[in-house]
Amino acid sequence: AHTNTVTEALFDKQYSIPADTLKAGTVIKVRFCGIATATDSTDTLTIKLYIGGLSGTALLTSSATNATDNDIFEGECLIQIRTAGASGTLVATGGFTKVEAASGTATRVSTLVASTAIDTTAAQVIGVGADWSVATTSNSCRLDIMVVEIY
Repeated sequence: AHTNTVTEALFDKQYSIPADTLKAGTVIKVRFCGIATATDSTDTLTIKLYIGGLSGTALLTSSATNATDNDIFEGECLIQIRTAGASGTLVATGGFTKVEAASGTATRVSTLVASTAIDTTAAQVIGVGADWSVATTSNSCRLDIMVVEIY
């Protein structure tokens, strides 16, 4: 769980792609789902999907949303390696769904990441980050599912 902090962190469910695994044409498919298990007042939650860890590239970014108890978040992203090497490149497309306010309502946000640098000679961590607007023990969320497929 990610709780009681305003410091963005990756959830413990992460996947590390070993160095030199990614080649030109490699496709990575990522799916994830989580829940805001407890919330406080109008505090907001931002969720991001990264490749390269927190210092890497944010592939999907939610807006800061006033999360309420049991709100879910989910996303999926396709990443394609265009060129490999220390100065490799990737492109990505994906979507992010967040449930807000009234149960059963959802907002779908689609994204496109233009050609972006990636060092395929280094290990690359894929992870989902969370960031609360206020540090309180009443704010908690968790990532329940993260699946990474490499083709």
